[in-house]
Amino acid sequence: MAAAFPVFAALLFFAAPTVRCRASEPVVVVIDPGHGGENRGGEVEGQFLEKEITLQAALAMKQTLEQFEGVEVYLTRTADQELSLEERAQLAKAMGADFLFSLHFNMSGEHKLYGSEVWTSAFGRYYSAGQTFGRLQLAEMAARGQYIRGVKTRLNSRGTDYYGVIRASRQLDLPCVIIEHCYMDHPVDSHQIDTAAEVADMGGGDAIAVARYFHLKSPSLGLDYSGYSYETVPYAQGVAAPDRTPPELVSLSVLSADPATGRVDLKLDAADAQSGILYYSYSLDGGATWSMLMPFANLGSLTFTVTVPGGSAPVILCRAYNGYDLYTESAAVAPGVFPAR
Repeated sequence: MAAAFPVFAALLFFAAPTVRCRASEPVVVVIDPGHGGENRGGEVEGQFLEKEITLQAALAMKQTLEQFEGVEVYLTRTADQELSLEERAQLAKAMGADFLFSLHFNMSGEHKLYGSEVWTSAFGRYYSAGQTFGRLQLAEMAARGQYIRGVKTRLNSRGTDYYGVIRASRQLDLPCVIIEHCYMDHPVDSHQIDTAAEVADMGGGDAIAVARYFHLKSPSLGLDYSGYSYETVPYAQGVAAPDRTPPELVSLSVLSADPATGRVDLKLDAADAQSGILYYSYSLDGGATWSMLMPFANLGSLTFTVTVPGGSAPVILCRAYNGYDLYTESAAVAPGVFPAR
């Protein structure tokens, strides 16, 4: 098997003009702790309940932001309350929000994904605001050791924004993002929210991203982002549609093989022009079983080592997964017969 991997981040960003936008004061920020009431959100039994930890992160985000000057901070809920997605957007609009931040923690159907991601509108200035902020927020998550899945859009069958809180916010002329801090059901991520302090730290990271986005300063914290510069993503022209196609290039080659030890050194080349390559996995038995997802981080190519069982003739395959978790499988390589050891 390959050696254990470090969790690292590569932000899948594209170049944009560097500007310094200044918001009028006071900035009004509304934080939306996802789920609540009967809507429990994701749950890892005995460990995590999403509706609870979103509120913990939101309270920490609010407490940190309120130490900055020129900002008013509100929550859509402060207790275990159920709200519709439309109500969350309406509350934010009624509070005069400049931006609505909806906080969440992720899970995947097969419990194999990990990392932080941000979802935003696919349209106009809402796309620009969400992409721009999302990159600042993911930079904070990367600094906390999270693997980065990117800032993305998703559309429904009607061709508009898939996520209801984003869709409802756009209808009210309000920028909105969904922050998925990490995957509660994957060991790469779950250890980073084991304690209330760790959950609060993620909320604190959200607050710092907001402070940078709105150029806020806090004498009490010794932080001044009033002159902070960042890349602003241009408005979407038309629809910034999600990537619906798998990676264009996935190529696997054998660099060396040692029959005595079973060690095989491999090189994987992979590319996806739209959303980059996030993960790869490999199979030693022609696709019958697969490794866990390993970080690729849009590197273009990487080398890795596997150890094959003695007395076998392995058939090795690789899959490379893009930013929307679509994969392409390589052609098989057969490094030879490995005698029993």
